[in-house]
Amino acid sequence: MTEKTVPLVVVGVDGSDDGLRAVRFGSNVALRVDGELLLVNAVDDTLMAGAWGVVYDPEVLQSAGLTANEQARDLALSIGLPEHRVKTEVVMGSPGGVMARLSEVADLVVVGRRAATGVERMFVGSTSVAVVANASCPVVVISAAAHPNPVGQKGIVGVGLQTSPGSEKTLAAGFEQAQRLGARLEIVHAIQPPVGLFARKLSPAELDEQVRFAKGGIEAIANEVGLHYPEVQYRVDVAADSPINELVSRSAGYDLLVVGVGDSPIPGFALGGLMRGLLAHAECPLYVARG
Repeated sequence: MTEKTVPLVVVGVDGSDDGLRAVRFGSNVALRVDGELLLVNAVDDTLMAGAWGVVYDPEVLQSAGLTANEQARDLALSIGLPEHRVKTEVVMGSPGGVMARLSEVADLVVVGRRAATGVERMFVGSTSVAVVANASCPVVVISAAAHPNPVGQKGIVGVGLQTSPGSEKTLAAGFEQAQRLGARLEIVHAIQPPVGLFARKLSPAELDEQVRFAKGGIEAIANEVGLHYPEVQYRVDVAADSPINELVSRSAGYDLLVVGVGDSPIPGFALGGLMRGLLAHAECPLYVARG
């Protein structure tokens, strides 16, 4: 008889409000899936040598990491996780690299999106981009400033769907997250009208035809995937707009926006302008599924 693997949620901890927001989200996920929570503070090697030749004491940085982890652990326990399911680690290395390595054994990685000063620099926006680009498992990026309300209050999960290979996996992730949150699912696809000096402008009839064709194809895929999630109500919306405009504007009404990223043979090059734009501007937590 094969022993069942316990789900592992890894959260980046840095002592900032964004980091604590990530801890709260990750703790709630671990609680729902009966999983374990690993709280990780990465002491960035580059911080050892500061500006103007200042050299920081690694013991001081490690002490700050231990303090941040203890605060995060207290929060996880207050949410209801038992002590034996919460572990903490302070690790030397760049935060992006540390989290990417841990993603190889994790079921989910959660990081804060924005940070500004001091120890908070360990998880600045560039780190969340690096984690999303290089992780081996799904990643949630969340911000205390941009996403202050508890996840689950709006009752809607959005999924931004492209027509590229792997879209079925992204759609399934959207259904799974909607089921987890007891929410409705809004499946969104945006058709970018031709732009540029020499681009032929489509007539309203041509654009409508493209929208109808795309909607029919996505509904067919959604109907098939939705059979595995019968309790999730969903609808398909196809709009003639740039994907970044459409998804950012809709994100304010979502508890979670699910998008997909493909694998790249060159580490870090899987992220295009759309993903980077969503990481910077989405008004709800972003769940990035692997293609």
